[in-house]
Amino acid sequence: MALPITNSVWVRDELSRRKELYRSLFAGERLEHIPVDVRVTVPSSCSIREQFQDGDKQLSVALANALAIWQYAPSSDCIPAMRPDVGCSCLASAFGAEYYWGHSTDQTPGIQNRILSLADLPEQVARLSVPDPARDGWLPEGMRRIRLFAEAGEGLIPVSLLDAAGGVNVVADLLGMTELMLAFYEQPDALHVLLDKIQHLYAATIRAGIKAAGGEDNITTTDYEDVWFPEGWKGHVSDDVSAGFGPATYAEFSAPYHARIFAEFGAGGLHNCGPNPCHAAYVAHPLSPRSLDLSDTYSHGDLPRLKKSLKHRAFIYLFFDGGRSAVDWYREVMEVMAPDVIVVPVMTVSPADDPEALCRDLQPIATEYAKRMEWGWDIPNS
Repeated sequence: MALPITNSVWVRDELSRRKELYRSLFAGERLEHIPVDVRVTVPSSCSIREQFQDGDKQLSVALANALAIWQYAPSSDCIPAMRPDVGCSCLASAFGAEYYWGHSTDQTPGIQNRILSLADLPEQVARLSVPDPARDGWLPEGMRRIRLFAEAGEGLIPVSLLDAAGGVNVVADLLGMTELMLAFYEQPDALHVLLDKIQHLYAATIRAGIKAAGGEDNITTTDYEDVWFPEGWKGHVSDDVSAGFGPATYAEFSAPYHARIFAEFGAGGLHNCGPNPCHAAYVAHPLSPRSLDLSDTYSHGDLPRLKKSLKHRAFIYLFFDGGRSAVDWYREVMEVMAPDVIVVPVMTVSPADDPEALCRDLQPIATEYAKRMEWGWDIPNS
């Protein structure tokens, strides 16, 4: 059955406007206003666990929320999208790690037991084969969901790819966090061999996901993020573990592997909830992300440092977690970051919160922010 937005001329025109806005943002062109990304979540009877274990239920919830953005927040600059998700440890599952589910049905799955050990890491890594996204772990189900979601979106609602984490995040699943930190110093060579194998799987998973979605035109990014990245900027990586180590470690064990994704798919973005001890290292590599997506809860205190390190190099999607006035929060962010670094506010509300009124209240700040910005990028990265 066709989507209710399929025949809407306004939706198609508005979708084109929003995409042009983000193309200009990534290009560093002067904007009349900073994008305001307000999303809407409608109440659902399905728990997080039910959605992870049942792709049809996950699609139903995702589609309802995407359509709700058009209905309840028509002035938002958000490009409604859907996120097919089989857990942030899906690459680890392909290597043989098993999922477990916690007591709460609103928790995502974790890893049952580590499958590698520090003591004989070189030998274990040598025996480890690179998995197949079409066969191993939760990845085949992830590909099925990508196809399912993309078909339901009918080319008007893009889909993210899988929350594949990549790099040191996957090592933390396979080896354990404590052992990962020790491996940086005690087993760096074996760790690089392992990261190389993970990277081969990660890139293969992205390629398979793009194919399952029907091409790059139907995806938001190459990772889980359901923020739409323009053509040529689809590459996105996650590095939450970098919140726990320093810039020298990031430069050796994270940045080169991120760059491999950026080189193939575009240097679009990097996720770390925060905090950000490696903030300067994020953009020190020849292939650095054009954007960061951060949680305000864990990264708000880093804004003054990010203002210095990201100036004329990258902008921020900052996910607001509530607890105070969204309007007061965004004005504070603007006062801290202008004129050096753009911050796009991303916030999710319910229909009862009057999303359209929130858009209207944020727009004057977004317009003032744009007038105060120094536009342009020091590095093209396209």
